[in-house]
Amino acid sequence: MVYIMGLTNISHKEVVKSIANFQNDLLKNPYYLFNDQKAHIVDYLNLNTKKSTLDQALKIPYSNLGINSPLRFNYIHNFYLYGLSRIATNLEMGDFGLESSEVTGEALVLPNTITPYPGDYFIISFINKKKSFLFKVTASTMDTMDDGGNFWKIEYRLESGEDGKRVKNLVDDEDHFEFHTGTVGSNFASIIRKSSWDLAKGLDDAAVMLKQFYLSLFYNKFVQTITCINLYQHSPLNLHSSYFYDPYLVEFIRSNKILSNNGGEYVYMGHKTTLDPSFPFRYAKSIWRIIEQKDINNIGACTILTYAKYIDDPATIFQTRYENYFELVYKFGMTVLDENITPPIQILDQQVVGHVIENQLFDYDSNYAKYNILIKYMNNEQLIAEDLKIFERMQECENNLENFFYVPMAIFCIESYIRGLLAETSY
Repeated sequence: MVYIMGLTNISHKEVVKSIANFQNDLLKNPYYLFNDQKAHIVDYLNLNTKKSTLDQALKIPYSNLGINSPLRFNYIHNFYLYGLSRIATNLEMGDFGLESSEVTGEALVLPNTITPYPGDYFIISFINKKKSFLFKVTASTMDTMDDGGNFWKIEYRLESGEDGKRVKNLVDDEDHFEFHTGTVGSNFASIIRKSSWDLAKGLDDAAVMLKQFYLSLFYNKFVQTITCINLYQHSPLNLHSSYFYDPYLVEFIRSNKILSNNGGEYVYMGHKTTLDPSFPFRYAKSIWRIIEQKDINNIGACTILTYAKYIDDPATIFQTRYENYFELVYKFGMTVLDENITPPIQILDQQVVGHVIENQLFDYDSNYAKYNILIKYMNNEQLIAEDLKIFERMQECENNLENFFYVPMAIFCIESYIRGLLAETSY
């Protein structure tokens, strides 16, 4: 007897279909249609519909280029076009001798970036931008991807004898933008005003510099966390160097990813001591939470005083070291330890708190000028380059408690400004 049940076995077909569907699902992302297309970096001149005007009767511009053109463009630097084909021309013998056909082609625009219009231009530069070619968009059509994202297909032609100088004259100074691929498909803007982009990049460079300084000054590889060595008076007759560890500072750095993207190796930040069950409630009343919430109304009442408590827990990594390690205990409305024996340590100078509340900046030649970043952040003021210059003067010997506490605050404020600049949708 011959069994033929195997001929109706469809498990192999179902497995293949499942794998195919899985691969298709992986492609449902903002770059779905462009996985097999090569990206080209161009300078794109997108029609500024708010500033352009047309002839009232004919509804067309007097001229596309030149001093009489009523058109204005947004200049988008380093924009991505996908699928640009290699330039190919056909030579034919015409009435006026040897002639070449028009150079035309098609390209795709990333979804949720710009709306291309017929009459837009883009410039392709070659050989270190010593030679450039101007292309004009002749048509644009919209379609939708499988994941719901909209994309545009444009048709273009080469503008013979033009290198883009005339069309660049139709761009106002404030209408220069930068294209940032890292934010495509996210909640941040991908077309960012160039002044905002330059500021964000400068702030990011400053943040990375501060992260590297902070790690070099305070990261303790022996206990794999941040500590600060400082003279501390344990008793009236006992003054010597000790290492301080602050779980509240660690929580602030960990939850806000302060030391990530530091331009070097990844640094894991976790708690090295056992946290009290009331720690979340105490953290909510600390200066760190006030800064996270930008709660300027309660900064004067938050906790900025700490005391040192010797770490004697044998389960911690600190007990494997011969140095003395102390954990900072925050004062919340009561005396944690005898103040006559263990003097308090300030997280933030009371004078700085007063300047934050009054929105009063320090002079830029003052040692307190570095706190202007915090003052401006808490009062929703804009940063300027002068606010960051004081950090350029930091020395490798400045591993003091002041920088131990404040540098993470400054990094948090700077990165908050960066997120605000990248979230702008002014385009």
